[in-house]
Order: sequence, then C-alpha cells, then structure tokens
Amino acid sequence: MITEEYYSEISARFGEIKRARGTFLYTEKGVRLTDMYLENGRAILGWGNGNGTNGTGAFLKIKNIINRGLTGSFETDFQKQLDKAVSDLLRAECRALVYFDTAKAEKAALSFSTRLVKYVPWVGLVHENEIVKDFECVLITPPLPWTDNLYVLAVRNDITALFYPERVSGAILGGLSRSIYDLIAELPCRGEKNWFLYDVYLKEYFTREGPYLYPKMQEKDYDDFVKHCLSCNIAISPDYNVPSIIPYGADKGVFTLLKNNPWKV
Repeated sequence: MITEEYYSEISARFGEIKRARGTFLYTEKGVRLTDMYLENGRAILGWGNGNGTNGTGAFLKIKNIINRGLTGSFETDFQKQLDKAVSDLLRAECRALVYFDTAKAEKAALSFSTRLVKYVPWVGLVHENEIVKDFECVLITPPLPWTDNLYVLAVRNDITALFYPERVSGAILGGLSRSIYDLIAELPCRGEKNWFLYDVYLKEYFTREGPYLYPKMQEKDYDDFVKHCLSCNIAISPDYNVPSIIPYGADKGVFTLLKNNPWKV
C-alpha cells in the first residue's frame, strides 16, 4: 500500500487527524490510533519530538528562531550547531549538509563514498542491511516529523571535497540540531527491556530487531493485515519493506483489540 492510499484509508475510517501526541493519533471521530509507522521513523521520539515521547524541544526551538526572524537563506550560526550535533551523534568530526530530496541526498553521499551508509537509531551505521563501523559520510533521517523529504548528510571533516549544500533557514537548522540532541539523550534510555514487553502481542505477526518490526506474512497478504490492524485502532507501516516501530511508552492495552481479534490469512 502506498502512503497516499494509507492516509486516505485512515481518513475514510476515522476522519481527519485532529491531534498527535506521543505515539498516538487522535481522530475526528474520537478514535485514538496507536501509531507504529511514526512518519517512516521521523517521529520515532514521538509526536512532539523532544526528550521522551511527549517532548516539544525541536519545535519549541523552531518557534523561537522564527520569532527572531531567522527564516531566510542567509548564513547563521545554526549551521555550526548542526555540524556539532551530527559530530556528537557519530562521534567523529563532521560537516552536516541538508537536502530536501532523497535522490539528491543519495547522489551527494555517493560523490563522497563508494557506498551508501545510513544511520538507524538503536542499530547504528548500516550499509545494505549490514552494520558497519567506519564511514566517509552518513545519511541521516532526522527525528523531526516535519516533512518526509528532509535529510542530513554527515561528511567527515578529513575528506577533502567541494561542498554544495542547499540553502536552509536558521529555523530548520536549529530544529534539526535540537532533534538530534534529543535523540542522543534518548538513546541510552530505551533498550530491550522496553521493547520485549510487546512481544507477546506482536511476535505472531512480526520479527523484531530492536524497536523495529518486520512482517512475517507474505507480501501479497500485507495490505489486508494493514487494514486489519486499522480495524484494531493500530496504524502500522503501510509498506511491506519499511518496518513498523514499537510504540514506546504505550500501555500494552492498546493491543487488546488485536489480541481478541487475531488476523488470519
């Protein structure tokens, strides 16, 4: 199921989303959906995006920067803040380049390296599904549920190359840097003890790797499972190849409907 069909399905069933908080979406018809898609991982810290599932750190910072009028394409000190944030995350001195297009971000990455290395929270650096330790550059999907096509490319400072970053407002740069620091703060707070609690409800349908859930059923059956989960007030990833995510902090009772009405092919 493509994303557009997925959101149309949600709207048809529950009406528009009126509020998002933590790992929940609150709908026009008064239904609370447990969000396990989390904007393809961009809301992995929760809707609100700060320390914990209900924080608002990054968006508060964006608001404060906007109030200072720093929304233009001129240079600000927020680029340095973002450079430091990605350097602290990767534990290597890096320069952060921001892109608003997947293809541009990946093309830029491959201009610095022969391989495309991605950063996956609670997993590490990944290249073609294999964990790696060294890198020339790393593509980061920021934990900022603002837009689905915003990427940060961290390039090591010891790489000699010409940089052609896209012009980005200080508000976006500041929000990105804060979201990455929010992630850094949250990394040691979540682990296996938080994720395995949900296995009893999900192990029949998913293989879990850390907080990420990979479907066990065949791809041809997956759309039916997505719709079944929606009927149980659970919004999983609409894409068979994109993992769903454990709803950190949610009460296990959110899976009661699924437990009482198990899915069968």
